[in-house]
Amino acid sequence: MSFRARIAPLILAGAIAGARADAQSVVVRDPGPAQVGRRLARALTAPHRLIAPGPIPTILARDSAYATTVIVLAHNVVIEGRVRGDVFVVGGDAFLHPGAVVDGRVIAIGGAVYESALAVAHGGTESHRDFTYETRQVLGGYALDYTVIRERPTKLLSLPGIYGVRIPTYDRVDGLALPFGPLITLDTGYVEIDPTVTYRSNLGEFDPAVQGTFAFGRLSSVNAYVGRGTFTNDDWIWSDLLNSAATLFQGLDTRNYFRADRAETTLHHLFESTDAEFEPWIGIRGERDRSVGYDSVVVHAPWSLFSRNSINRMRRPNPAIIPGKLGSVLLGGRFQWQKQGVITQVNVLNEAGAFEVGSLRFLQTTFDAEIRFPTFGVQRFWLSTHLLYTFGDDAPPQRWSYLGGPGTIPTLDLLSLGGDRLVYIESNYLIPFSGLDLPVLGPPSLTIRHMIGSAGVGRLPAFEQNLDFRFALSFARVDFALDPVRRSWNVGVGLSLQR
Repeated sequence: MSFRARIAPLILAGAIAGARADAQSVVVRDPGPAQVGRRLARALTAPHRLIAPGPIPTILARDSAYATTVIVLAHNVVIEGRVRGDVFVVGGDAFLHPGAVVDGRVIAIGGAVYESALAVAHGGTESHRDFTYETRQVLGGYALDYTVIRERPTKLLSLPGIYGVRIPTYDRVDGLALPFGPLITLDTGYVEIDPTVTYRSNLGEFDPAVQGTFAFGRLSSVNAYVGRGTFTNDDWIWSDLLNSAATLFQGLDTRNYFRADRAETTLHHLFESTDAEFEPWIGIRGERDRSVGYDSVVVHAPWSLFSRNSINRMRRPNPAIIPGKLGSVLLGGRFQWQKQGVITQVNVLNEAGAFEVGSLRFLQTTFDAEIRFPTFGVQRFWLSTHLLYTFGDDAPPQRWSYLGGPGTIPTLDLLSLGGDRLVYIESNYLIPFSGLDLPVLGPPSLTIRHMIGSAGVGRLPAFEQNLDFRFALSFARVDFALDPVRRSWNVGVGLSLQR
């Protein structure tokens, strides 16, 4: 029997299950303590497309478009097309393939979301591996009951990633940073010890590190880290994925770096409600810092497709830091609230530091916040901010952060403004052209953006601002940025990926 003949009955069964799903009801009988269960319950009461359990993975095909949230029960989903809402997969994994566009979030409960650099999930992704909802068939549909996965037997020793090789990063200092190591799991998953060795190709260094998570139930945990590595204060600008891609292809690295031996321990506790999560934490940190390379200039620049020899790109030097020991007490928190399409996220870090050189004493607050909400139809608005402020003595350069260039204020030179005080505010208004929904690529969009910011040592100089028009199609974008005060402008191209 041919492969087509064998697979045809399974495809037919899946199609029948999907057709029947629309006529069946689903109730979250036991949402459990997790906030995502309540969000799932709300999604089931709103317009949605339900895909019932089936024998094969569900494929949201490349040439298809779904007008509402899609909820998949008890099997995997492959997303290739367009979804104008969220995608929930319960008891399975979600695979984003190139060309996929999801207006909301992709959420895997009891599984993981596997992303693609050439796919877009505007609301982000969530992977909840610690618990799931058992799907039980009842009269007229299905009932979902909360089940903890961690209580099941776990492997003592495993090799995450590809045989222990983790997701690499790429930048102008490390070159290729390739972590490798096993994962040790004890006490049915409540204790995880993650030792790694990271090879940094441009530095020729092998950096050892050990991370540990010690959970006390589901809501409280202690996280610990000891290791040597390359660190940055500018990872708020772009994600690791986007910064690595820009460095590799454009020679564009939006971060400054320093090297350190660091030890850190933090205690966390999570508070939950129907619509919100609040996770305060407290900890201590000690580190010995040094500049990257001789006088913070790396002798050999890693390879990039463009701008490898540019002093403003791949050969751009890092600002030198002051070598020495820095001890800190940390106090921070994470807050997330979501209701009726409005999403708010806040992260705060307070560091009370003592630096041995000059006997500096300082308190530095780092504040990140974002709010997103729909406006008219499929249009959306979001506002994000990054604030850094230092009280007491000036912080040493290893605690400075920077502005300028792609990712912040495009008309300024890359990371040309920096210091221990920084304000950056960015607003975005997204207008998708849904009437031009192209096969594979999806609809083009226009985002009107406004960026304003300043950074300095001991004080904030005059604020800089840009008005930007971003035209995007699938994962590609073109930006036209204008400085209305200096009457300068900049045109840039890149990947339309999330920060």
